Amino acid sequence: MLEPARDVFTPIVIGPVPDAADGPQVFALSGGVLMLAWDAPSRVWNSGRLETSSGAPLAPLGALRLLREDGRTRLLFAFRRPDAALSLSLFAGAVGRSVEVRVEPTREIPAVDVETLLAGLVPVARVSLITTLLETWASIFRLRGNRAYARLIYGLARATSAQPAVMRAVARLDGETALVEGGLPAGVAPPTALHCISPNRFSRLPAAPRIGAPDGRGQRRFYLALGNAEQEPETLVLLSGSGWLAVRRLEWPADLGSLARWWRANGKADPALREYAVAVAAQGSEAARAAAVELQLQAPLPARALSGGPHLPSAEIDLALATSAGLLAGGWVRDPLGLVAGLDLIDGETLVPLTEARHDFSGQVGQGDETVPVTGFAALAPAHMDLLQPRFALRVKSGERHMLVPAPQPADLSEKRSRALKAIPPQFLTDTALARCLGPALAAIQHDFVAQVGSPRVIAIGERVAAPEVSIVVPLYRVLDFLRFQIGAFAADPAIRDRAEIIYVLDSPEQADGVEHLLRGLHILYDLSVVLVVMPRNAGFAVASNAGAREARGRVIAQVNSDVIPVASGWLSPLVAALADDSIGAVGPKLLFDDGSLQHAGMYFARGVRGQWLNHHYHKGMPRDYAPANVARAVPAVTGACVLMRRALYEAVGGFTEDYVIGDYEDSDLCLKVRAKGLAVRYVPEAELYHLERRSMRVSPDHGRGTASAYNAWLHAQRWSDTMSSLMAETWTGDAA
Repeated sequence: MLEPARDVFTPIVIGPVPDAADGPQVFALSGGVLMLAWDAPSRVWNSGRLETSSGAPLAPLGALRLLREDGRTRLLFAFRRPDAALSLSLFAGAVGRSVEVRVEPTREIPAVDVETLLAGLVPVARVSLITTLLETWASIFRLRGNRAYARLIYGLARATSAQPAVMRAVARLDGETALVEGGLPAGVAPPTALHCISPNRFSRLPAAPRIGAPDGRGQRRFYLALGNAEQEPETLVLLSGSGWLAVRRLEWPADLGSLARWWRANGKADPALREYAVAVAAQGSEAARAAAVELQLQAPLPARALSGGPHLPSAEIDLALATSAGLLAGGWVRDPLGLVAGLDLIDGETLVPLTEARHDFSGQVGQGDETVPVTGFAALAPAHMDLLQPRFALRVKSGERHMLVPAPQPADLSEKRSRALKAIPPQFLTDTALARCLGPALAAIQHDFVAQVGSPRVIAIGERVAAPEVSIVVPLYRVLDFLRFQIGAFAADPAIRDRAEIIYVLDSPEQADGVEHLLRGLHILYDLSVVLVVMPRNAGFAVASNAGAREARGRVIAQVNSDVIPVASGWLSPLVAALADDSIGAVGPKLLFDDGSLQHAGMYFARGVRGQWLNHHYHKGMPRDYAPANVARAVPAVTGACVLMRRALYEAVGGFTEDYVIGDYEDSDLCLKVRAKGLAVRYVPEAELYHLERRSMRVSPDHGRGTASAYNAWLHAQRWSDTMSSLMAETWTGDAA
């Protein structure tokens, strides 16, 4: 029974109280919220009502009906403290009978007494009381940050368990977060809510715990991640479920080790727990994400494939890349008798079928005469699990499940992208496979790859040109065979000496010392100043080119490949002159192969044998003096091997688009962005340069496989198919012969 405490304000009761042994009492939950409590003399089967006798209704109003051990009912009502005296009618029990209560807020109203509030309640009522205060009333009355209310919650939790069991932090995820281990009572359902409670604050933990299998006594261990904010002295963790509540005391040892050390020391064999530990770490800080990678690399799971012999199913997962678009999985299945029912990704306790975004293709496994036909596949699963070794289950029609685990997958984004490019052999790539499976995964990996490139280092070799008219930006990647020839040609050109600055962007930073040494030597030889921009890691053509453009000071930017060598001096002037016409947005020169035949006289678009849009060069392979190639004209696009634009326009269109993989189609994309601004693209044959095409690109094995080019062509068409169709419906002077 609720007994009035000394000096407790007893409201004035007006009118009959039906068989009342005790009158209603009013307490303060906080400075601005009051609670009316009344132990009805008998069982109350409905929640009761509290209404104002006159004036506006109470809003918000919280109501709670709690069963006592003696069969009676405790009624609780919460409402905001009124500004003036208030008359209330409490309806409960017999129909038509009410208790009239007057609240005078100017009088002192005491805080709730924990012991009397809990006294006499059945266990399930205590659970209902605490969870209602934690969740419903804290929310509707905005009491989550109220310290007086937090002390009440803490007192209720302490009173519920005199000697709570211990939850202990077992591994450091980073400087702010740790993995915590605790135990669940035997026979209870998993908790539906967890709260951290201290004398000063309380909060609901957002993530569900990882719960292990029962031990011999029915106890189950559970794990969750907690932050430093939960390290306050006397912190409790309250677990609640359907009809039950448990309190745990949190201990946070000072000498916490790493996640990987904890895993090794405890000899853990539960891969699902390992996945949980990795998942919670991967959602944390940079240090926590590093801890997740460290655990997976230092304590890898054994890879598991299924070898069923000549007649039973066999399978292997050899690709499992976590991306923000989902998990890109790949491998093969052999099912000679049609016994396989499905293949699932195991996501915690959930099975995710690999059916929706899946692309199958024919393949073989084995070597020499021992090869057997299999069905290869790549699938994009709608799961976001940052694991290097996710688990899979092969289901057979008998109901049996066979677990499959890939070897550790790459954590480095460059390697990750390389593996994704090998997911589907180029001959089996289709628009459907790219749109539903490979495309979204590659886009997500490329986005993350570009985001983590970082800021470049800028080295000035010689005195920088004070006010250049043109900034020549040249990306370098590994192949440096033509650098001496290119700089020699630039140095011999008076227009470049007088009007231009030269910016080299090194996209293979492991060569930085050698390239800087070479450029300093060439500066001494030619007295030609250059700027060297060193990327922090290989980032690709578009990212490197844009980094160089950000260093540019000229009114015009000339993007030039490292394997482009001027035929003679004077090539820059006609290109810059063409840009004097404000209706022209981009210009490109005539490019020649090393045998003097035409490599580029403008670019156009045409569909390939599979119907995909491809980029083509006008008059490729024709003689240098082929008449149609000597006509200055508007063209659909020009190659990025040498393209000039006003710097203001380059910046306005965002430079080269950076989500194409490795390098392809960025140049036509740039030209089409220029056209979208209502500006023309022009071919200027008076400017002639050699282009030793794709010499630097050949060092990339991924590009040689064709997947990157196919993906880029597909991505380019997704954006520009209608524009290309319209352009190629026009008549262009000097169309391809």
